[in-house]
Amino acid sequence: MERVIGLDMGYGFIKANDGREGRRFPSVVGEGNAGNPMSFGFQKQESANDIRITVGGKTYFLGDLAVRHSRIAHRGLSATRAEGDDIKILFLGALSQFCRESMNDFYVVTGLPPGRMHMADDLVARLRGDHTVTRHVGRNRQDLSIRLENIEVVPQPLGTFWAEVLDNRGQLRQDSRLLGGKVGIIDVGFRTTDFATIVDGEYAPSWSRTVPIGISNAYDTLSGALATQHGLERETYTLDRAVIDGQINVSGRRVDITDLRDQIFGEVATKLLVEVQSLWQLAEYDAVLLTGGGGHVLERYLRPQVPQCTLVNDPVTANARGYFAWGAYQTQEQQPAAQTGSYSGGDAVNQPAGTSDELQDASGGDRA
Repeated sequence: MERVIGLDMGYGFIKANDGREGRRFPSVVGEGNAGNPMSFGFQKQESANDIRITVGGKTYFLGDLAVRHSRIAHRGLSATRAEGDDIKILFLGALSQFCRESMNDFYVVTGLPPGRMHMADDLVARLRGDHTVTRHVGRNRQDLSIRLENIEVVPQPLGTFWAEVLDNRGQLRQDSRLLGGKVGIIDVGFRTTDFATIVDGEYAPSWSRTVPIGISNAYDTLSGALATQHGLERETYTLDRAVIDGQINVSGRRVDITDLRDQIFGEVATKLLVEVQSLWQLAEYDAVLLTGGGGHVLERYLRPQVPQCTLVNDPVTANARGYFAWGAYQTQEQQPAAQTGSYSGGDAVNQPAGTSDELQDASGGDRA
């Protein structure tokens, strides 16, 4: 029997959820053929963050393990992320964390930016079918079979909407207020930001867009400033901790970069506000949900200009949680799962709008 997995393939982080637990790791792929790192046990590492897999005879470190130990590692930021088949490696690496048996059959709900939905069929074609993955845990290795027949690809921010209107079992929240009126979603990602509009519970493509502004813009600027001011040459994928802490190590001492960080992120927020105001008449929106990995960072800059804006619960994982909830809802309704993964704007995405009496009686985060 297929198990539902919600999988948010962000440019910054991969987020996955199976309704019982969630996993998250940086979207970084590195070579892993040099051997397994040796831990002295002085500092406890989360085993969930040490992802090492072999696919097609080649071994990869993923996420934090790649950042710490791969001599050659990268975070693909192209629109297709075709660098070295990264998207497939990250996809299978995430699913390997949810394999309970040697044979595993998954129904995956994932997303693409609204402006990239034309790539849905190609994405499904690259991922659909049977795959063999070897998962390495310490000195042990386990051969896994992963079958992907049903992959549903939806406009990315819808995950946040479903995380708000459906519970973690895929049941409609009876107290939800978001199925009526006009709802906007601002999904601030690493490379891009997605704007999506929901009108009376239906996705409105005409008022949805993807813009090439994201946290990576701030990372690029910060990396340049650190090189100029401190002589540090840092890859952007190594800056996550510095951005969170507001500090960075320079010659063995901690240097505060809070003011520099805040200035840079303020500039990114201003660019986003310009895009929002050019796309939406904000006064017409009853609610605006702020989500995505950049939601936490930019909330304080956006809220004064968008008073109906709300940061959703756990914005980093909201899309993944919502994808799972949608998959669970589809399974309960016994509707056929999408076979091709392409989105045509039909009932598959709009179902929660209220075609049944149950949905008509209710009113409507992810967040990530």
